[in-house]
Amino acid sequence: MAVTAEVRTGRAERVAVGVIAAVAAVVWGWASGSRPLQPYYAAAVHSMSRDVSAFFFAGFDPAGVVTVDKPPLAFWTQALGVAVFGFHPWAIALVQVVEGVAAVLVLHRVVRRWAGARTALLAAALFALTPITAAINRDNLPDTLLVLLLLLAAYCVTRAIDNARWLVWAGVFVGLGFLTKMLAAWIVLPGLALAYFVAAPGSRGRRLAWLGVAGAVTLFVSLAWPVAVTVWPGAKPFVGSTTDGSVWQLAFGYNGVARLVGGTTGVGGGYSATAGAALGGEAGPLRLFDAEVGGQIAWLLPLALVSLVVAACRARGATPRTKAGWALWGGWLVVGAVVFSVTGGIFHAYYTAELAPAIAALAAAGLVAASSWSRGRARFVLPAAVAGTAVLAYVLLDRTPDWLPWLRYTVLVLALLAVVAALLRAARVAAAIGLAAVVAGPAAFVADTAVRPGSVLESADPAAGPPSTAALHTVFSVNTGAGAAAGYVRFVESAYRLSPGQRQVLAFAQASSAEVALAVEGGTYGADPFLLNTEARVAPLGGYLGFDPAPSAAELPQWVAAGKVRFVLLPQVFVDIGRAGAGRATAAAGDAGELTGRVRWEAKHCRPVPPARIGPDAATAGVLFDCGGRP
Repeated sequence: MAVTAEVRTGRAERVAVGVIAAVAAVVWGWASGSRPLQPYYAAAVHSMSRDVSAFFFAGFDPAGVVTVDKPPLAFWTQALGVAVFGFHPWAIALVQVVEGVAAVLVLHRVVRRWAGARTALLAAALFALTPITAAINRDNLPDTLLVLLLLLAAYCVTRAIDNARWLVWAGVFVGLGFLTKMLAAWIVLPGLALAYFVAAPGSRGRRLAWLGVAGAVTLFVSLAWPVAVTVWPGAKPFVGSTTDGSVWQLAFGYNGVARLVGGTTGVGGGYSATAGAALGGEAGPLRLFDAEVGGQIAWLLPLALVSLVVAACRARGATPRTKAGWALWGGWLVVGAVVFSVTGGIFHAYYTAELAPAIAALAAAGLVAASSWSRGRARFVLPAAVAGTAVLAYVLLDRTPDWLPWLRYTVLVLALLAVVAALLRAARVAAAIGLAAVVAGPAAFVADTAVRPGSVLESADPAAGPPSTAALHTVFSVNTGAGAAAGYVRFVESAYRLSPGQRQVLAFAQASSAEVALAVEGGTYGADPFLLNTEARVAPLGGYLGFDPAPSAAELPQWVAAGKVRFVLLPQVFVDIGRAGAGRATAAAGDAGELTGRVRWEAKHCRPVPPARIGPDAATAGVLFDCGGRP
């Protein structure tokens, strides 16, 4: 199956990969200008495109109060797109589509060096047809850039087999992946290291030495930005989703240990346990096949794993380059699958997009290899693989019986025809029909994602295929009370709309000379409409969900005394929750003491501004507190 790196790409292959990339671009970019993006990150990109400090620190607001909960690299690329085209959702979406298409092209090159042109084209197509890949490439999450950077690292490893210096660049790209989504980037390191070790020439000591160099480069690039933030001598925003403002707690606590095993770092244990169970299903060996995750990534997962096992059994006569490919993608998939299966903290189904390149590469290699086996027991491998994949597709499609109900039966019929053709030794017919059976389900999910308008709530937890926001509703219900959940969902969905009442409140608050024109209590969703629709210096109090000490209950009076903040808006949804008696909205969600403490101080020391003084619709926006004006 291995090919030499010197084989040039023919015209027909270039056309084929170009068609795959073009179709992917159309599907991922379809109606992107009208599809809501994750407002939390979109608002941050707007701020970063306007303020140098916000740009460097990944600040959420132009006033420099708090950062987002991720490192900045993905948002730097999006902010550059906004700088060129202006702030529009389609400008951010365009960056994501370009990065996604680049990932398709890089995957093709990596697989081609390992397993030849046919396998490379099939892998590129399967990757483009992975539902969760389509979902993240139509959103503004950092996972799109992460996948591209890790694929570039994989390409460099394949080149390093011939020239070890390429291993340094692999370390650079993994390090940049860390600056995109922190420890998630390091998941692929075992696979990359194993691929180089089993295939590179030279002594074992020499290979280990080069791996040590690459590891040092990875560590240096990964920690460059966190170190810069730590030693920064001047003012800087509070690092969001932490309890102490430390970028190290963000990297290795909230986005590290707390994600893996749960805990009270950052957002907190109550919310983490709830979200971990509701958003991505219960941790365990079958998580990747469960109702929340299976339809996003699992379609070809058994085929990929079987291909890996068969390759391991036949590895004795394989060339070093072939062994390197199986080691790279096998290590990537196995380590990633184990990590995501055991994660006990906050886990979203879209995290599994990181597994998509490995699944596509292994499944493609297995299908191509099996299609050439026509003698002995080996000839039954392809029919068995197609049949098993079709059964899984039926199970996944049967979970939404009212959506395209005919499709699950069509997949079974196609699989049966492919098996019959294979047994009759009509290899080409079997391969064509079998491929149709394998991709029909995920392709339908991808197509549905392209034409469905989506919502703000879905953008916070993107998924492909038939929409289901039950998980997010569960989280809101547990943390705010069932009676207030519907109101909170409407609150989130209004992120891209600045209501007349909010405009009136902002205009009233801007008359003051405070550094922050308007502070919004309760987290970023309340500040999103102002930051997405205006240039005003509006800031959230408490970071993403309102629980960060940014500022703490003790610091807020100091901010008011120093003239940094005067007007604080308590959005209407929190007023409604308070009236409903859903006090557990804060107690269940981690370090809620700061949120509760700030609100109590505001209620005691600040004067509610009568809505009549603000405007006819001001009451719909919530309660505006004047914390600095005279009675």
